[in-house]
Amino acid sequence: MNRLRVISGHLCPPGSSGSSSGCGRELRAPGCGSSEPDSGEDVVLVHGRRTAIGKAKRGAFKDTTPDELLSAVMAAVLEDVGLSPDKLGDVCVGNVLQPGAGAVMARVAHFLSEFPDTVPVCTVNRQCSSGLQALFNIAGAIRSRSIDLGLACGVESMSLQSIGNPGDLSSRVSDNEKARDCLTPMGITSENVAERFGISREKQDAFALSSQQKAAQAQSSGRFDQEIVPVTTSVVDGEGRERRVTVSKDEGVRAGTTLAGLAKLRPAFKPDGSTTAGNSSQVSDGAAALLVGRRAAVEALGLPVLGVLRASAVVGVPPDVMGIGPAVAIPAALQQAGLTVDDIDVFEINEAFASQALYCVEKLGIPLEKVNPNGGAIALGHPLGCTGSRQVVTLLNELKRRGRRAYGVVSMCIGTGMGAAAVFEYPGPQQ
Repeated sequence: MNRLRVISGHLCPPGSSGSSSGCGRELRAPGCGSSEPDSGEDVVLVHGRRTAIGKAKRGAFKDTTPDELLSAVMAAVLEDVGLSPDKLGDVCVGNVLQPGAGAVMARVAHFLSEFPDTVPVCTVNRQCSSGLQALFNIAGAIRSRSIDLGLACGVESMSLQSIGNPGDLSSRVSDNEKARDCLTPMGITSENVAERFGISREKQDAFALSSQQKAAQAQSSGRFDQEIVPVTTSVVDGEGRERRVTVSKDEGVRAGTTLAGLAKLRPAFKPDGSTTAGNSSQVSDGAAALLVGRRAAVEALGLPVLGVLRASAVVGVPPDVMGIGPAVAIPAALQQAGLTVDDIDVFEINEAFASQALYCVEKLGIPLEKVNPNGGAIALGHPLGCTGSRQVVTLLNELKRRGRRAYGVVSMCIGTGMGAAAVFEYPGPQQ
C-alpha cells in the first residue's frame, strides 16, 4: 500500500509536499482508494435522520432541551431499519456548548431512547466539526475492530446555551499571538478572510442569496422530508403560555430573500466590514444521527448500505483565518481517497460565513453548481455540534437521488483554526 502525505498542522498550499517546512506528516491510507474493490472491512453508513433546524432563542425548539432532540433522532434511525439498540457497540455524540461536551446529556438521551444500559456512550467536542468527528470516532472503533456497529450523532441547543465562555485560561494567553488569536470572535475571522483574500460584499451576498434560493426550492419540493424526524414539543410564548407544536420544517429558510434586501443589512462585526446577518450562518437548534458499521456486519444483518466512508482528514490552519480550513482539509481527504475535485459530484461545505465558504470554493476550483445543492448553513442554520452529522445525512440523500454511483465531500472550518473533511461514496442502487 502506498504511503500518502497528508498536510496537517500548518497552512500549506494544496499539493505541497511539506517536506522542507515540516508541514506534512505521513499516514497510511486505510485501503480506501477509488480503484479498490469493496471490502467486508469497509466503514459503511446504513441510515441517517435529523430534526428540522430551529431558530435559536425564538424558534419552535427554543424551550426544548438537547437530550430530547437527540433522543428523537437516535430512536428514529434504529426504528427505521428495524435494529435493536443492543446491537450497537458504541454511541458517540458531538456537542459544543453543553458542560463537559454534554456527557450527561448524551447518556440521558440514550435512556430516553430506551437504549439498554449495556450500550456505552461518549461525547466529543471539536467545535463546528463535532458531529463529523463523532463519525470519525465511531469509524476508528470499527477499523480497530473494537465494535461492529455504532451510532454517530450531533446535537446543539444554541437557545439554552450561549457562545462566549472559553473556560479557564492562563493569564499568559495574551502574551502568545496564536493563543490570543484563538479568542478572536468568529465574525472577525470572517472579516479577516474577506479582507486578506479579496472576497467582496457583493460576492458574499450573491452566495447567500443562492443558498437561500436552493434551500427554498429543496424545501418546497419535499427533498428534506425523508431526512427530517418530526418532533412534537412545547413552546412557551412571551406571556408564559405553553403550546404544543410538531416541528418538521427548517425554520431559517427565507424564500423571499433578494439581493437588494441583503445589500441593506449593516455589517455585524465591524463598522466598515462586509459580514452581515444575511451572509452568515444562523444560530440554531437541532440534532442528527447516523448508523455506521463494518460492511460485513451490516450485510450479515441484512441492512442496506447508503454510503461508504472513503477518507477523512482534520488539519490545522492559523486561528485568525480559521474559515480557510476546508481549502486545506478537502485536498488532504481527496488525496487519501485517490480522487480529485473533478471526481466529486457534491460538496457539502458548511457556510459558517459566505466569505470563507467562497474563498475555499474558489481556491479549490470547485464549480458552484456542485456546492450545497440544497442550500447550506446561511439558509438552514448551523447548530454547532449537529452540523457535521446533518451535512452527512443531507449529502447521502442527495447522492442517492442521483440514482448512480457517486462521490461526495463534507467539510467545514473549525474555530481556533482547523478544518475537517470526509469523502463518501454512494454505491448506487442496490439489487
